[in-house]
Amino acid sequence: MKLFLDHPRTVLILAALVAAGVGWLAVVAAHDPAGAFGQSSAAWAQAVMSVGAILAAVFIDQGASRRDRRERQAAADRVRAARVKAVSTCMVVLDNAAKAVSERTPRRGLRFEGLALEALEATRQTIDHYIARGSDDEPILVWMMIRARAELERAEQALRAARLATRAEQARLERATRAHAQAIREMLDELAAGLYA
Repeated sequence: MKLFLDHPRTVLILAALVAAGVGWLAVVAAHDPAGAFGQSSAAWAQAVMSVGAILAAVFIDQGASRRDRRERQAAADRVRAARVKAVSTCMVVLDNAAKAVSERTPRRGLRFEGLALEALEATRQTIDHYIARGSDDEPILVWMMIRARAELERAEQALRAARLATRAEQARLERATRAHAQAIREMLDELAAGLYA
């Protein structure tokens, strides 16, 4: 009810209706021989109160509907923000993995292991969670998550298979990992620019 009464126009309408009802009851009472306690006054008072109750119910229902729409929109906004953040996290962990590749010292038989690879795997599992709970309301975001997951998976496979024996192999792997991150960055930039609206 408070949400509904927060609108100035609504308050004015209610005040006008109350004033009209009181005014009409005053007119009826003035013409009734028994005054405000006469039979006609009582009948009109009952009618006015019935109409007032109906109008109040309509107003309250409209206010509740507005509140429900706002709450649903707020919930949808939170879900959307979480999905965009998940896609953004894919880009970040790929950038971190590329940086970790560049910091290794190449040697024969060296494999890419460590926290950066574990972060890729954990992020992929998070994206899988969001994809499994995808919504028809946001098909673009579901598509973006599927694409981001594909970039993660390809980068993870390349990193696990890599042998960093030379600087050239190290540089190739770093570039490839950064390219996966860049693909996701471009998607996010296009989303921010409204190209998917």
